[in-house]
Amino acid sequence: MNGVNGTIFAYGQTSSGKTFTMHGTKEEPGIIPMAIEDIFRYILETPDREFLLRVSYLEIYNEVIKDLLNPENENLNIRQDPTRGVFVGKLTEAIVLSPEEVIQLMKKGESNRHVGETNMNERSSRSHTIFRMVIESRERSKESKRDSQSNVGGAVKVSSLNLVDLAGSERVGQTGAEGIRLKEGGHINKSLLALGTVIAKLAEQENDRGHIPYRDSKLTRILQPSLGGNARTAIICAITTASNFYEETTSTLKFASRAKTISNKPEVNEVLTDEKTNQLLEEAT
Repeated sequence: MNGVNGTIFAYGQTSSGKTFTMHGTKEEPGIIPMAIEDIFRYILETPDREFLLRVSYLEIYNEVIKDLLNPENENLNIRQDPTRGVFVGKLTEAIVLSPEEVIQLMKKGESNRHVGETNMNERSSRSHTIFRMVIESRERSKESKRDSQSNVGGAVKVSSLNLVDLAGSERVGQTGAEGIRLKEGGHINKSLLALGTVIAKLAEQENDRGHIPYRDSKLTRILQPSLGGNARTAIICAITTASNFYEETTSTLKFASRAKTISNKPEVNEVLTDEKTNQLLEEAT
């Protein structure tokens, strides 16, 4: 909320409870709805700043980026610039004024997400999704008129919060996947392998890392700032105690063990307005 980026994602095998953890139910809200409530509560409790919130919702399906708020919006590509960092060009962003608006947009996006039935899950996520909230804030002017020219001063703090629901790793023998489900599972496993490789590289000593292959998948490229970069990142690893999933559980625990050794470098992101820039220049001279 104070200009620091954040990311939360759930990792683990298929049908281990990742989507439930992130979304929950009406009776038991998950991380995403609770985060939304916390953000708007913070805004109400911070009357000395004014806020602008934007949300976007994308999925990565078979290594293609889809706009869940506008499915007709195609040919989305990953871009990078010094100000915005890594972002998806042309992705729909909606300005929101209340938690209810955010929840409605999230539900709209969920209705456009790819899901399918496998032997392990009646509604298996067939894609990775990233629900992003961009939060801009600045000191509220003491002037009475919000649109007064004197109200356009100070630095604008910009935070982004990524709430990520990963599809689960799959073994064909257990899921019974074939045809399109088999293709989906292949892409899911490939992108999760790329994520595991990035985590393994980042867990090495800095002098031994060499090249970190963020560009090996759309997922790791979009999440690059959250993996060893400018963000506070929390990873929730979901496992099952069932003995027939011993290999998957062991793999998830190894992933968690590596991930907890990684240090990010979160910074406060501020954009100076012209008035604030002139003020700083005057102070410097």
